[in-house]
Amino acid sequence: MEDNVLHVIDNMCLGGAQRIVSTLVKNNSNHKLHSIRKVEDSMGDFNDYTVTGSPSRYNFRSFIDVWKKVREENPEIVHCHLIKSKMIGILLKIVSIRDFKLVFHEHGHVWKENRKYNKILNYASRLVDCHIAVSEYTAKLLKENAEIPEDKINVIYNFVDREEYNPEILESFESDLSQDFDQELFTVGFGGRLEERKGWRTIVSAAERTEDVRFLISGSGTGEKELEKKTEEIDNLHYLGFIDDVRSLFASIDCFVLPSEWDPSPMILYEVQSCGIPLICADVHSIDELVEDKENALVYSFNDIEKLAEKIEEIKRDEELRRQLSEEGISNAEKYTYNVFQESLNQAYSSLKD
Repeated sequence: MEDNVLHVIDNMCLGGAQRIVSTLVKNNSNHKLHSIRKVEDSMGDFNDYTVTGSPSRYNFRSFIDVWKKVREENPEIVHCHLIKSKMIGILLKIVSIRDFKLVFHEHGHVWKENRKYNKILNYASRLVDCHIAVSEYTAKLLKENAEIPEDKINVIYNFVDREEYNPEILESFESDLSQDFDQELFTVGFGGRLEERKGWRTIVSAAERTEDVRFLISGSGTGEKELEKKTEEIDNLHYLGFIDDVRSLFASIDCFVLPSEWDPSPMILYEVQSCGIPLICADVHSIDELVEDKENALVYSFNDIEKLAEKIEEIKRDEELRRQLSEEGISNAEKYTYNVFQESLNQAYSSLKD
C-alpha cells in the first residue's frame, strides 16, 4: 500500500521546490499539499492544493490549518520543504496525537551562513525521521553545519520531465523569439533569478568581451534595473524580462551558460541538457556532481570572465564539440528523470518503516 503523504511548503511561488512538490502531487493521488502562505505570484498552471489565506510570512493560522489536516487525513508522512514549513513540522511533531513520520527536504537553505537555521535543524534532529538532500554537498553541509546523523540523510537529486524537455518539443517554440533576432548569429542564453549568487553579471561582462555573439538573458529579480541599463550600453546583450515558458529561450540559443556562485541542484541544468543544448557552467559545489568537463559540458572557474569568454568562443567555432555536448548532455539528463526521482523517494519513505 502506498503511503499517504502530506506535503507542507511556505508558498507556491514559481521555484524549484514548488515545481518538485507540484509534480509529486500531480503524479500521486495519495500525496496532498498545503501552502502556509497566500501569495499573488503563485504558479499559474497548478492549483491542486490548500492554502492558508494569510499573506503574512509568520502566522499562527497556518499551523492550525496544517494541524487540522493531519488530524483529518492522518497521513503516514508529513514532508516539509522550506524553512517556515519545517518550523510547523517541528511543532506538529511535538503536539500532535497522530503518529506520523516527519521528513525535511533540504533544497538549499543550509548553504547559507545561518547559525539559527542550523541550530533549529540540530534541535529537530530527534524529531525528524529523514532529511532529503538534493546533492552530496548538501548532505555534507547537513552533517557538518547542523550535525545531522548520516543515517538520517538521503541524497535525491532533482529531476527533469523528459516529455516536456527534449529537442523535438523545442521545434514548437522556435518561432517565439526567433523572429526578433538574426538567426545566423551565434547566441548564448541564460535564464533564472537575477540575484547575486546566480552570477548573471559574469555573462554581462563576457558579452562586453565577445564579438559576433548575441547574449539573451531572461528572468526577474533584484538585478532587473541594472540589467536593463546594461542592455542599453552593450549592443549584443538583450534582456527579455520574465518568460512564462523558458523553452522559448532554449529554442533560440546555441548554448546555455550557468554561472552560479552556488546552486544546490538547479533544475534548469537538467532541462537544458535534456533539450540537447550545449552547456557551459561554473565549477562549483553540487554542479560538479552533475557534469563532466569536456564530456557533457564545458566548465570554467566561477567568476573568471576571461575563461568564460574563451569557452564561449571555443564552443562557437567547434561544431563537432557542440554536437558532442548536445548528445552527451541528453544522455546525462536521462539519469535524472522524474521516474528515477520518484523511485528514490519511495525507497526513502519505505526505509522509515524499517
